[in-house]
Amino acid sequence: MPNVQFLPISYKSLERLMRPLNPLLNYVVALFPLLEYDLGRLDSEVTARQYVIGTLVSSLLVSIIFSLAIGSIAAAAQPLFFTERYFVLVVILSAAVFALLFFGYSMLIPSWQIQQRSGNIERDLLFAIRHLSVLTNAGVPLFAAMVSVSEERGALGYGMVGKEFAKIVNEVEAGKELSQALNDSAARTPSKYYERIMWQLSNSSKAGVPVNEALSQLLDYLSEEQKIALRNYGSQLSPLSLVYLLTTMVGPTLVIIFLMIISTMTAIPVTETLFVAILLVLLVLQVFFLGLIRSRRPTISL
Repeated sequence: MPNVQFLPISYKSLERLMRPLNPLLNYVVALFPLLEYDLGRLDSEVTARQYVIGTLVSSLLVSIIFSLAIGSIAAAAQPLFFTERYFVLVVILSAAVFALLFFGYSMLIPSWQIQQRSGNIERDLLFAIRHLSVLTNAGVPLFAAMVSVSEERGALGYGMVGKEFAKIVNEVEAGKELSQALNDSAARTPSKYYERIMWQLSNSSKAGVPVNEALSQLLDYLSEEQKIALRNYGSQLSPLSLVYLLTTMVGPTLVIIFLMIISTMTAIPVTETLFVAILLVLLVLQVFFLGLIRSRRPTISL
C-alpha cells in the first residue's frame, strides 16, 4: 500500500481536519482521475481523497523543514551571494519549488508501485502456469492445482502469483464461484498477461472446455511474449550503450580538452571546482543510465 512519509497523524484524522478546504481538495482530486483506480489495484484502504490530503500535508511539512535548512545555508552565505533584499525571496521560492517536487513525486508513487507489482507477477507467471498445466494434464482439477501453486513456499514458491492464487482459493472456499473469483483476481491485478490468463481460465471453466488445452495455449503465448521482450531488450542495449559511451566518456573528455584550450587563449580560469562539478554531473549521468537500463530490462525469472 502506498504511504506518504512525514505524516504525524492518520489519513482519516487528516481528512476530518481538512474539511473546511473541501472545495479546493475536490479540485485537486479531480486532477488525478486514475488515482482511486490505482489505489484499488494496490489493495489500499486509503481513498484517493485521503491520499491527496496526506500528500499535501506531507509536502507542506517537508517544505518547512527544507526552508529552515535553506535559510540556514543562505544566512551563512548571505554576505557572499545574497543581499538582504533577496534573502527571504530565495528561501520562499526554494521551499515552494521543493514542495511542488515532493508533491509530484508522491503522486507518482501509486503508479510506480503498480508497475513494480506487475513486474513481480510476470516474473513468476510462466512457471506458475506451467505448474498448473502439469497438474491438470495429470487429471487434477483446476482448483486443486491452484491450491498446490498457492502452497508452494521459499525457493520453490511463485511469489506474487502464489499470493494471488491463495486469495482465489480463500474466496472459493468462502462460497464464491471459481469463475467469478478468477475474474475478480484479473480485475484487481495490474499485469496484462495475468489478466488475460485469468479471463481465459474463467471462460474455459464456464464453457466446460478442458482447462489443460487452454493452459497449453497460454504457455505458448507467454513463452513467445517473453522471447519477444528479450529480443526487444537486446535491440535497445546497442543504442543505449552508444549514448552511454558518448555521454559519460567521449563527451567529458572533449569538454575538458576544450576548456584547457580555451584557458590558454583567454583569462577564463580552470579551477578544481570546475572539475568537481564535472565529476558530479558524470555521477548523476551514471546513475541515470543505470536506472534507464534497469527499467528497460524485462521481468523474467530464469
